[in-house]
Amino acid sequence: MNKKGQVLVLFLILLPFLLLLVGLIIDFGFSYNEKRKIEHAIKDSISYALDHMNEEETTLKINMTHLLNENIKDIYEIRIEIKNEKITVGVEKRMDTIFLPKNHTIKLLYQGELINGEKRIKKEG
Repeated sequence: MNKKGQVLVLFLILLPFLLLLVGLIIDFGFSYNEKRKIEHAIKDSISYALDHMNEEETTLKINMTHLLNENIKDIYEIRIEIKNEKITVGVEKRMDTIFLPKNHTIKLLYQGELINGEKRIKKEG
């Protein structure tokens, strides 16, 4: 009995699954990397705002929005709220991916405040 070519057939059957797995890993990697970039930009903008709490609220929001837009490409939505010495920043970004659902959305919400002169920034939700 001639068994030549059996491994080739098995490889051709499994190849689409291997390609799908590699594509999913790449998509998750890009999504994770983008999420980390957004988190750092949000924390930087909150830190900036906490350092400049004596500025007018509108100016502070404009500067924070500029800082976020400078560090994150194609933001879908930015929400900044300043109340009772607390700053809340929410960012939503939609990403085009190959294997993840279309318009994959990254939504992050952080809150920062000064407690005894120390900055406290934490993730909400």
